[in-house]
Amino acid sequence: MLRDAVLAGHFFGDRHQAEAGDLARFLTAPAAPSLAIWFGLDTAAILRDPTRLAAMLDHDIAMIDAMLAAAIDEILHAPRLLRLEGSWRGLHWLADRIEASGRVRLRVLHAAWGEVCRDLERAAEFDQSQLFRRIYEDEFGTPGGEPYGLLVMDYEVRHRPGPDAPSDDVAAIAGLSAIAAAAFAPMIFGAAAALFGVDRMEELSGVANPAAIFTGPEHQRFRNLGQREDMRFVGLALPRLRARPAWEDCAEARRGFRYDETITTGDDIVWFAAGYAIAMTVARAMATYDWPADMRGYIQDWAGSGLITTGTAPRFSVDSAEGQDRFEAEIALTDAQERALVDAGVLALSSLGFGGQTVLGAARSLQAPRRYSGPRAEAADANARLSAQFNTMICVSRFAHFIKVMGRDMTGAFRTASEIERELTTWLRRYANANKDAGPETRARYPLLDARVEVRELASKPGSFGCTIHLQPHYQLDDISASFRLVTELSAPRT
Repeated sequence: MLRDAVLAGHFFGDRHQAEAGDLARFLTAPAAPSLAIWFGLDTAAILRDPTRLAAMLDHDIAMIDAMLAAAIDEILHAPRLLRLEGSWRGLHWLADRIEASGRVRLRVLHAAWGEVCRDLERAAEFDQSQLFRRIYEDEFGTPGGEPYGLLVMDYEVRHRPGPDAPSDDVAAIAGLSAIAAAAFAPMIFGAAAALFGVDRMEELSGVANPAAIFTGPEHQRFRNLGQREDMRFVGLALPRLRARPAWEDCAEARRGFRYDETITTGDDIVWFAAGYAIAMTVARAMATYDWPADMRGYIQDWAGSGLITTGTAPRFSVDSAEGQDRFEAEIALTDAQERALVDAGVLALSSLGFGGQTVLGAARSLQAPRRYSGPRAEAADANARLSAQFNTMICVSRFAHFIKVMGRDMTGAFRTASEIERELTTWLRRYANANKDAGPETRARYPLLDARVEVRELASKPGSFGCTIHLQPHYQLDDISASFRLVTELSAPRT
């Protein structure tokens, strides 16, 4: 009978054409004939017992609901669809948290990772790639352009190609870091589980030092990236955050059937890249202070700094009315694991217990700090570590953007080198506060301890000036001072 065929899933395909025809007739027939098609020869006996009929129909509806739910689970949990949904939900989550004040603007460039890698491979030099034109020339290098303050690269990179990832990620990161440094546009990548030698990030839960694998021979090329100066503009972020809770059955859903999404492993969950969460902290700091310095750390009872809440953490409790939030991150890192990852140059998000929140505590770039020797080696090493801070590069890059634009306009107004230097230094010191004991809010509004600009004429390029910017920033949670030296060229706008 049709009932047995449908409940067994035998009603489509070339082998079940007869059953498919019966199902089509069943769906279009009136109530009484449809019951005969469904129950077959047992119809008369079943119809004589209304209780039995109702029970069998309820059973069959429940079975069909379960079949539909299993089919939908297979669709929703397809790896490519999970990745696509996670990307769009992460972008939507970030866009929802950007205030409509005009201080922060969000732009989206759709490009597959393979396209990005091919663009860099085909270019003889990084500055001949299409991405360089998009990021540098169209904005930072063009009058009226709006330089990018942060680039979220929604890609998960690894140390070497694999069966499902044929691209050379290490070479691509090297090329992109040069673009980021030229445009003063720091960028954040995601970390693939394969980078740590596992299939899933959750497998790192019992690993005391997840970054220990970076010291092996397989990671030699990846490790060499840290020696590049440009790597201070590159961040590698993890773990991913839950993009949405599991779909639950509810009367208001009006789906036409009962459906509870079945989550068996972390592979069934929709995640979005940690880069979106870090970008949110930067945008929030800009909206609050007009400056992105306050993007990390945690202050109790303050929804700012590096605190991140997605609102998607599942709840658990013996009493559902008094449930507690589980962790919203793919893996809950211990303090030791977080420190090991930070020391390896990873932007690691930590989970806060019993709150469903995460926090960005430390912000290290992929650049490996230089090691020094001698009597002042300890202080020099500490300064080198702080100079590799990703959050600091976001701040100093914004200074570079403003000074580039202001200096370019001054150059077109026939100013001398000393005049340009004096005006740029005056503007820059508006953001400096020499008080080392200033509070967090003051440091966020005045992120520099000291600043100065040096401008000189370029004999080889009449009408152009060389510009060197010296910045000494405050540091969140740090008491060791460090200074940055940025070099750029000031030229009159092209006509």
